[in-house]
Amino acid sequence: MRFNSILRPLHRLYTTSVADGLTAGESHIYNKLHEAFEPIRLRVSDVSGGCGSMYAIDIASASFEGKSIVKQHRLINDLLKEEIKEMHGLQVQYERQLENTLTNTLLSAFELWSSA
Repeated sequence: MRFNSILRPLHRLYTTSVADGLTAGESHIYNKLHEAFEPIRLRVSDVSGGCGSMYAIDIASASFEGKSIVKQHRLINDLLKEEIKEMHGLQVQYERQLENTLTNTLLSAFELWSSA
């Protein structure tokens, strides 16, 4: 897809820096999602108070375009099958309008670049 080939270097720069400062559990989930879906936006948060029993994921990826929410959930659940066995819950938020996320990502990357 042309979208991915143009933005791959930019989204790798942007999303890789976001992973800094995550807990071990957050980092593990982040890395699996990042490798599988090459998202342009990805946030993983331990929302269990630090014990690792519940995570919130916010993801935007071209991999989800045209797929129903149920199919998107299945993709995430299949990928994190072993991790989910140890959790009490998983919250996943998908970006519905990828174009808005793309614009915000480009603006954020430009702000990072211009402030350096």
